[in-house]
Amino acid sequence: METIIWPIYIDSSVSRKQGRKISQEEGVEEPKTREITQALRKLKMNYTVDHSKSYPSSWWKKSGRVVVNQDQKTKLELLRAIAKNVKHIRRESK
Repeated sequence: METIIWPIYIDSSVSRKQGRKISQEEGVEEPKTREITQALRKLKMNYTVDHSKSYPSSWWKKSGRVVVNQDQKTKLELLRAIAKNVKHIRRESK
């Protein structure tokens, strides 16, 4: 099953109305597709990246998206796991 992950889904700096899918506490501020792919590598998941894609409601920004091939987790569980790993990656890089 393919699951599409837009960075805005885990962005704590945007509202749910703008596209965030998880709580602000669980989210990360301005996540990048690079950070999402690093988190997916840690989770040992297969993915592809579309750098030229834009989230539909902000079509002018080329935010990119990540397409994850997995069957184990729901989309919400996957988003929470990605956000948690992005936070961990950011702490390690400081």
